[in-house]
Amino acid sequence: MTNDEKIQRANRAKALLDDPVMAEAMAHIESECWRLFKTFAPTDTEGIMQVKSVQYMHEKYLNFLRQAIADGKLAQLDVERTRPRPSGY
Repeated sequence: MTNDEKIQRANRAKALLDDPVMAEAMAHIESECWRLFKTFAPTDTEGIMQVKSVQYMHEKYLNFLRQAIADGKLAQLDVERTRPRPSGY
């Protein structure tokens, strides 16, 4: 993937994370996981594991988007570093 592609990808990931509907959906999933977790008895390992699986996957896609943003920032720095500078610098 080129630096330009990484930067574009980062911009799309940031737009997703900054979108109010996405923020609302993320908050809903997190609160729903917590609500379900509290309903299970400590001995209900199957139920707890199901909620944990959903929470785990929720964090995985959020971390994927955050990593795309970080990669884009590094790509932007690389572009700026390799850009020819005007004489006198």
